[in-house]
Order: sequence, then C-alpha cells, then structure tokens
Amino acid sequence: MRILAAISKRVLQLAVLSLLVTTATFALSSLLPGDFFSTQELDPTIRRQTIDLMRQRYGLDQPILVQYGRWLTRCAHLDFGESHFYQQPVRSIVFDALTKTLWIGLPALMIGMLGGILLGTFHALNRDNSFGLALDLLSTVALALPTLILGLGALLLAAFTNWFPLGSMNSSSLPDAGFLTWFTDRIHHLVLPVACLTVPILVFVERIQCAATQDVLNEPYVRAVRARGVARRRIFLHYLLRPALNPIMSTAGPLCASILSGSLVLEVIFAWPGLGQVTLNALLNQDTTLVVGCVIGSTILLVTGNLVADILLLLLDPRTRVQDGTI
Repeated sequence: MRILAAISKRVLQLAVLSLLVTTATFALSSLLPGDFFSTQELDPTIRRQTIDLMRQRYGLDQPILVQYGRWLTRCAHLDFGESHFYQQPVRSIVFDALTKTLWIGLPALMIGMLGGILLGTFHALNRDNSFGLALDLLSTVALALPTLILGLGALLLAAFTNWFPLGSMNSSSLPDAGFLTWFTDRIHHLVLPVACLTVPILVFVERIQCAATQDVLNEPYVRAVRARGVARRRIFLHYLLRPALNPIMSTAGPLCASILSGSLVLEVIFAWPGLGQVTLNALLNQDTTLVVGCVIGSTILLVTGNLVADILLLLLDPRTRVQDGTI
C-alpha cells in the first residue's frame, strides 16, 4: 500500500510540475524577440507571404496565452505538437533523444552510486589512515572539477592516444554489422562520456555515504555488535551499509538533475544526439514547441528518479513502512 501511495504521489507531482514548468517556459519564450521564422525573413528567396502562412499554420501569429491553451488541449490527447526545426512530432523526437541520453545517464548513475557507496563506506572505516586521507584529497579535487573541464580533458586524451572514438554514438563504417560488433562499438563510444558523467556522481555519493556511515558507527547498537565479536563482513553488510543508505536514496532527484545538466555539456562536446543536444538546438532555433517537450521529458526523468528512490527506501528500510508514516 505504501508503494502504491508513493507511485500515486509521484504521478500527481509529475502532473503539477509539468503544468508549472510548461507555463514558465511559454511565459519566458514570449519575452524573446522573434520566433523560429524570424531568421527566414532575411532570406530573399523566401516570400513574406510564405512565412506568414507558416506562422498561421503553427499558430505563432496568436497571443501566447492562446498558443498555450491550444497546446494544453493537444496534450490531453498526448499530442505535443510538431517541431519547427526538425519537422517531426515532438513526442517522437523527445522520446528518441531521451533514450539516447539514458545510454549515458543510466551507466553513469549505477556506477557512480555503487562505487560511491562502497568508497564512502570504506572511507568512513579508514578515516584516520593514509587511505582515508588520500580519498579526502581526491574527492576534494574531483568536486572542484566542472563537467566541461572533464569533457575537454577526455577529448584531449582521445585525440593524443587514439584509444577512443570522437563524436557520435557508433562508427559510420558499421551499417551492416552484427549485433555483437555494433554493441562493442557502442560501448567503445560510451567510455569517455560515461566516465566524465560518473566522476561527479561518484564523488557526491561517496561524501554523503562517508558521513552517513560515520553517524551509524557511533550508534550504540553498532558498538554493541562489535563488542560481541560479530564478523566484520556481517557488520559491514547488515549493520553499516543498509542503515547508511537512507541519505543516498534521498538524493536520487538531485542525481537525476546532475545527469541532465551534465549530459547537456557532454552531449555537445562528444556530439551525442541526446536530450541535451536536442534542447540546445531547440533553444538556438527558438523552437518553443520542442523546448517545452524537452522540459517535459526532463521532468519525467526527475520524477521517475524520485519515485524509484522512494520505492527503494521503502524496501530497504522497514522504518519507512510504518503505517502512521513516522520514521
């Protein structure tokens, strides 16, 4: 029942959040001068009447409130309009771009969380020795590095060593390759962008897990278990790791946000045709319909991340399943 309640809560949150962000996007777009067809007015080969007809076709000649009302009406039928730039339905463009972004985001999220949890726990257990001091230094340096610097450094590594391909999702010479060859080539293209996106997630999780594990180590029940001579492996798995996971599960939303913000930079650097690249093109071309579609795609990803975190927290921590809601 608690899981169903969490799902219902997130679905409602998705609806409200989508309404707010789309309203804000339409409002901000109305403040920008011109529209998608403004640049085409400078082309002498295109008649002004043709541009006016295109504006009428897409409803850009109407006030922004009318455009937004028509867009909301179409959304009720899961029709998010047509992109002016790509000349394709926004729904298909955003779904395809979001799928490609997840090729980078999901591996980075899983590796970053698992690695950060393990490193953070060992960091807390070895806080005062050389291993802990080295992790303190490395995590501080990694936190100070922006994603842009990591991406540019990865590009230099690829350019000087030729170990990794630059740009795109697959090599252009693999149109008829088998699945294994295609998948191996895709993994080869994923190494650098996934590594650049994993580093900030891993360091962020490691810091939180280290602090949470230190708090658990000071709990009376942990000291009592250690005094009884329980095996270190059992203490690590049952008495340290699981109780310290609560703060990590609560950071799923910010981690999904970091995937989106990081992928926007990395997709441009590595020419990866994901949601970040599509959003940038839509902004540069004032393709408002596509911008709103990309915002909705990002919102769905954020809310889904929070939903998964809530469900995992309910499964991992019995205290969150108390019917009265107390923890």
